[in-house]
Amino acid sequence: MKIIGPIAGIGSRLRPFTLSKPKAFLKVAGKTVLDHILVKFRNTFDSDTELILIVGYKKRQIIDYIKTYYGDKFKLTFIEQIPRGYNEGNPYYWGLGEAVYLAHSRFQESKLKNVEEDKREGSLIFLSDMIPIDEFSYLLYKYWESDVDGIITVMKVPKEDASSYGVVEIDDNNLIKQLVEKPKEFVSDLAIAGPYAFSNSATHALFKNIKKYLDQRTEDSKEVYMTESLQDLVDQGYKIAAVELKQGILDFGRPSELLRGNRYLLQQNSVRVEEQSQNITIERSYLKNPVYIGKNTKVINSVIGPYVSIGDNSTIENCILEDCVIEERAHLTNLISENSIIGSNVHIENISKDNLIIGDKSTY
Repeated sequence: MKIIGPIAGIGSRLRPFTLSKPKAFLKVAGKTVLDHILVKFRNTFDSDTELILIVGYKKRQIIDYIKTYYGDKFKLTFIEQIPRGYNEGNPYYWGLGEAVYLAHSRFQESKLKNVEEDKREGSLIFLSDMIPIDEFSYLLYKYWESDVDGIITVMKVPKEDASSYGVVEIDDNNLIKQLVEKPKEFVSDLAIAGPYAFSNSATHALFKNIKKYLDQRTEDSKEVYMTESLQDLVDQGYKIAAVELKQGILDFGRPSELLRGNRYLLQQNSVRVEEQSQNITIERSYLKNPVYIGKNTKVINSVIGPYVSIGDNSTIENCILEDCVIEERAHLTNLISENSIIGSNVHIENISKDNLIIGDKSTY
């Protein structure tokens, strides 16, 4: 099985934090969002598994990082998604559909001996800003043990919120009958959650379906999503099951969700500051676990936590912080805040305010 990871987009909903880094490189609970995903893969797949990353925005940053930290964990392939155009110097792309299609060159179309081989030579597609709380081993168990050609993970959402998602309608056997992108009228409360797994034959059919929509593009076309191509897959007779995530998913595509994900990961990892020993200096301070303090960081005369992540090489002095994500090389003095996200290389003094959103390299 090959893993496909579209990671080309600029993460506009996470501006200003993605001005200097890809959205999957935001750090929570001591790791980047992408690290949290790849560690789950590392625990599930062996080192000869091909990881195909579709890169674009900040591609060199991604490639160098992945080669350095995961070069011996996966067989790596990088494919560039070419920008559709630029808006104020920032690239924009043809969307998830095109990103997934670009991986088609890594899948050989050949006659496979049996259903098991067809599944084994298939694909797993993940989204770089979504982390399933369930282990990938659970998802793959559902894929392997069910008489299906693929699975799409779903999660229940409030009925009133269903119109904001792509949703699926299922039959009594959890097989998908219909997929609808952001329905105007209520169809289902099962929202598409992110990870997908398909057999080799279903993967090739998906590529062909996506290409049909790509070939119909004009300059005025909207982004090419996957929902229509997945519906075509169902209409073509492929059995695609909806697998409900029992524990849900962490969506890091919005600032509010970033804070929620940080809280959850700190709780799950049970990170206690006294267990960290990477040149951390704590002086006259009170730390309420769970917190994460990065290496070479100083915390002086402050109250930190709970649910605070502080990046490497930071200095925190005379601060009271709760429920915050603070990136690397932050210098904070006399700051009282909660529910805030503070970027890298930030210098802040003398602020008492909650719900701050402060981008990289800012000074206040």
